[in-house]
Amino acid sequence: MTQHPLLRTALVCAALLAPAAPAFAYLDTFIHGTVIGTMSQKESASLVQSVGKVLNEGTDGTMASWTSPAESKRKPIEGQLTPLRSKTDKGQACRQLKMELKRADQEDNWTGWFCKQNDGRWRSRKVADD
Repeated sequence: MTQHPLLRTALVCAALLAPAAPAFAYLDTFIHGTVIGTMSQKESASLVQSVGKVLNEGTDGTMASWTSPAESKRKPIEGQLTPLRSKTDKGQACRQLKMELKRADQEDNWTGWFCKQNDGRWRSRKVADD
């Protein structure tokens, strides 16, 4: 499985749906050829909602499916979200998430850590190794 550390950052920025214009321009160039880079705002919002649900409610090692149906000329996206492990880091509950997305012949696969913030949102960040 290929890991894309920058893709994790790109997903978080896309998930926030409010990045600064220069940063968005850079990320847009980087992720243009990825499944995430081709998502509509509706698809992105749906994925963010599912990621939050999996991080809040999913059991480690249990895969959850996510699908975005075809819209207009866009092919559907099939996804698998799997929380791999949970730990506390710097006083925050953190979960390692594996995400696999496929749209037609494009595939994104990555693994990254998300930690729960005081406001209840999950943010991607580096977590200390065990």
